[in-house]
Amino acid sequence: MEIFRSFDGVELSYHDPGGRGEPLMLLHGFTTSSRIDWVATGVYSALSRKGRRVIKLDARGHGESAKPHNAQSYCDRAMARDVNALAEHLGLSSYDIMGYSMGAKVAVETALVFGNIRKLVLVGFAVYESGWQYGEAERFSRMKNMLSRRAGKGDSYRHSADRYRGDRKAFAARLEGALLPEFTSRDLVRIDVPVLVVNGRDDEVGAHRAASYFRRGRGAAFDGESGSLLVNADLPEIAHAFLDSIEAASPEGPLLPASGS
Repeated sequence: MEIFRSFDGVELSYHDPGGRGEPLMLLHGFTTSSRIDWVATGVYSALSRKGRRVIKLDARGHGESAKPHNAQSYCDRAMARDVNALAEHLGLSSYDIMGYSMGAKVAVETALVFGNIRKLVLVGFAVYESGWQYGEAERFSRMKNMLSRRAGKGDSYRHSADRYRGDRKAFAARLEGALLPEFTSRDLVRIDVPVLVVNGRDDEVGAHRAASYFRRGRGAAFDGESGSLLVNADLPEIAHAFLDSIEAASPEGPLLPASGS
């Protein structure tokens, strides 16, 4: 893994194999890393064998990247700005993004703010279907405080941090700084690139419903919940087919068929 300094000086770990393949940036989920979500599951190698230039990034606070303990380091779409900073560092004029869970949220934020994204693959993507009202914001503020405490002390987050050798204080800071979504379903229509949403059939928001919020969205559903998606052998195949397909550029094209049935 290599190191670069992001927009605010935070050192982030990444790997770029180089080459002439179409660049695809992989963004992992909360409390994990690119190694856990993409390498250990075989997704990275499967996509690389397709001839793509697959770039792995450890998010700030995760993996081999620096782990700030202050909430401010995770505010103001910091992770999306990290993605753009890495793209600029590598001299990418355009690229695709595949994100899982937290990484899917970061992928959407990147597409909303920066204009050089070609296609998105969102795995385990949660849609927030309305704006925040004052009362809701107050309740979510309390939830944020509770989850921040749990990240440092609670059994669930402690187990996750310890299992993946993570930094509890960095996870708590990330929750405090960026728990609330910085977009809702009303923002998604502004994204004018092809989007594939891959969710589990047992997820609260299904793949096709989530995809419907995008102007050029498609959905693919697997059995189970989003937590099992990365180990599904069909995931790299569906992702590559979407990214490599001419139809992906057409908003009138059909949704990809559901998988796992």
